[in-house]
Amino acid sequence: MPSNVNVELSQGDDTARTWQITADSTPLNVSAGTVTAVIKRTQLVDDDDPTAIHRSAGDGLTVVDAAQGKVEIRIPTTVAASPGAWWYKIGLTINGKTEVVIDGWLTVLDT
Repeated sequence: MPSNVNVELSQGDDTARTWQITADSTPLNVSAGTVTAVIKRTQLVDDDDPTAIHRSAGDGLTVVDAAQGKVEIRIPTTVAASPGAWWYKIGLTINGKTEVVIDGWLTVLDT
């Protein structure tokens, strides 16, 4: 079951956030896997929908500390352009199996 972490942003932010992937509250070494993320308007939007924003290593996602499971995701300006909420999820693929490890709402606050 993924950890649920909600994040608040200010409208117009061009920012990145760092998450730590854990298993039973212990940092999970992600060096043997591939971390990806998707940001979309709601949970009901398919991940392959053209409006979904995908992040992978080198493309808006950085593994900051693989041994400690720390990843940084650049939040696109299109997400922070106006107040509202976006659903995100971070996935980890190991040995061909992908699991959602963190999910939640990115809420953009009116400033």
